[in-house]
Amino acid sequence: MTRAGRTTSDRTRAGPPVVSVAGVTLDVGHRRVETPGGHEADLTPLQAALLAHLMVRAGRVCTREELMCQALGYPVPVGTRTVDVHVATLRGKLEGALTIRSVRGVGYALEPVPER
Repeated sequence: MTRAGRTTSDRTRAGPPVVSVAGVTLDVGHRRVETPGGHEADLTPLQAALLAHLMVRAGRVCTREELMCQALGYPVPVGTRTVDVHVATLRGKLEGALTIRSVRGVGYALEPVPER
């Protein structure tokens, strides 16, 4: 159980079962992400919930508090670096296929990588 009374699997199953942004596909239920280059990575339940939340809101800035409460299931915002650590790990697993942009003092926004 999480602090919010939901199990981790409840969080990852909430919302659409598959989310795609700019060719990156997240199978939420299986916690698996695939990039356009064919790279696949398994995610932890928290990483999958966080990435799904950002993907559904692609292009929009999500505050750390929103991510802590809505995506990760904490009942109230807590003063930790939890979101920052998960975002750093997700960046590596996405292999540059999507950008998780830091918005200083606010939170994060998911954006497609510009084509070159």
